[in-house]
Amino acid sequence: MYLSYYSLDERPFTISPDPRFLFMSNRYREALAHLNYGIEDGGGFVLLTGEVGTGKTTVCRCLLQQLPEKTRLAFVLNPKLNSVELLATICDELKIKYPENCTSLKTLTDKISEYLLKCYKEGLSVVLMIDEAQNVEDDVLEQIRLLTNLETNQKKLLQIILVGQPELQEKLARRELRQLAQRITARYHLRPLDLKETIAYVMHRVKVAGSNKRLFSKKSIELLHEKALGIPRLINTICDRALVSACNLSKNEVNEKIMKSAINDVLGLSGENEYPLLDKSKQFLTWGVIGLLTISIISFVYWLGQQSKGPIVASGSITNETLFKIKKEQVENNFSESTLDIQTTSSRGSSNIDANNQSEQTIDTTKSISSTSINNSQQPSLISKMLGSQRWDTNGYDSLSYIMTLWNLEYSPFQDGDACEFASIYGLLCENQKGNWQSLRELNRPAILKFSAGLQGEFWGAITAIRGQNANLVFGEKSVVISLNELSTIWTGEYKILWQAPNGYHRTLKLGDQSIAVIWLGTQMKQLVSNDIEVSSSFDQKLHDALVKYQKRHYLQGDGIAGMRTILNINSEVLEGIPRLLE
Repeated sequence: MYLSYYSLDERPFTISPDPRFLFMSNRYREALAHLNYGIEDGGGFVLLTGEVGTGKTTVCRCLLQQLPEKTRLAFVLNPKLNSVELLATICDELKIKYPENCTSLKTLTDKISEYLLKCYKEGLSVVLMIDEAQNVEDDVLEQIRLLTNLETNQKKLLQIILVGQPELQEKLARRELRQLAQRITARYHLRPLDLKETIAYVMHRVKVAGSNKRLFSKKSIELLHEKALGIPRLINTICDRALVSACNLSKNEVNEKIMKSAINDVLGLSGENEYPLLDKSKQFLTWGVIGLLTISIISFVYWLGQQSKGPIVASGSITNETLFKIKKEQVENNFSESTLDIQTTSSRGSSNIDANNQSEQTIDTTKSISSTSINNSQQPSLISKMLGSQRWDTNGYDSLSYIMTLWNLEYSPFQDGDACEFASIYGLLCENQKGNWQSLRELNRPAILKFSAGLQGEFWGAITAIRGQNANLVFGEKSVVISLNELSTIWTGEYKILWQAPNGYHRTLKLGDQSIAVIWLGTQMKQLVSNDIEVSSSFDQKLHDALVKYQKRHYLQGDGIAGMRTILNINSEVLEGIPRLLE
């Protein structure tokens, strides 16, 4: 096994539907939000579909972990049953007693109805989940529909979740099942992962299994996504095989070659060319083209050689004096360019330059100008104190990379591309702001700050904590503590933070909005403000009033609009382990 070799606590790529390994991509968040909404809405049916291996069962098991304590669940894994067998299975799952060897639909239906009424009186909810529902016979689906006829004025007494492959949608579209289809209150189709999600998915599972190392090269994951088509089950199987091979080869990382071999093994590909004759013809054609090009180049060079045998300079066109002038101008230009280079280097603080007397005079003049500029702004000692020997982070990538480690993300600008796009895979948003120390305190998240060193340029650094009137900053591998007063002399006021927004969030949430993000907000207000709030996808007056109450309690603007400030404050209360600026 490769566990000890890669410092893993367990295998990261098993195909069992373990909710701990569920990668919360935007698609999975939306799927869970739709399922939760369908259950809480009190409707009859909720539908979840997806291709084989896209993670439907894993999402369902995650949902089961989130169900309230006052929920009774019947989970049917084998739908290849007739009506009597299905009702008997439901009774067994809910621990409903019925006569032994009972074959009466009426008896079983009555027993289930009595149980549902009893649960309703006790304030309990009952959920029936059927996996692989595309295999359920039409008459059995009709029997299931009849179970939802038992209802009150407000809700159905039985919530049913149908989980299946795309064929289930086709089945429910048939005319004979239109009554059931009309009772579906929430639908979601789970699609395969895209490339960015595949990269994040692989990294997530490795991290959950106990390792923070990068075990797969980016090229290998790109190949994996191309061949596995973004289907998690195939990704798991291939990655597991690739880790075994990499371990046997004593490799610290799965490269593209190892991944290709694992893909061939899992998908049953030979890895050999099926058309060798075609390859040979291509080879002959390639070598033929190369030969023609070679002959052409040799002929051209020969022609140039013949031309060069004639007089180089036409009579009276270029004299020795002209050639001397040209040479002199070249020398003077080279000297001028090197002087310019020395001046530029000198203005950046380089003093150990050996040159002739003339260039030394240029250095002295430039240094005095640069020194005067810096002394006027009183910056050199502060910048030296901040950066030391660290290189300047002129684009902010290195500083953002450090901030991501605080969110337990491993980011490389060269391998992962744009930082904000990479962060969005994990549900984090980049926010560019301009403000002061108080605005940073209110947001209470680590950030990267933009500093100006006058003529020397601008650079970024990460601020990780504020304690009183001092700030902890990180520049590359250097950590320093600087007073806010000192930093104020060179901070431009610009900063960028990473923060976690709810799925479906677009700038603000306000009265009248309808989205999945509203479900999230309602859930939080129900927990933090009032248990009387009815969670739904509609932003109603009750939610508005509860939000205003929450905002005023926390000294936020009580406008009933959930913007970044409000959501950050909520996250600080309900989420554990998020990085904070204030301790």
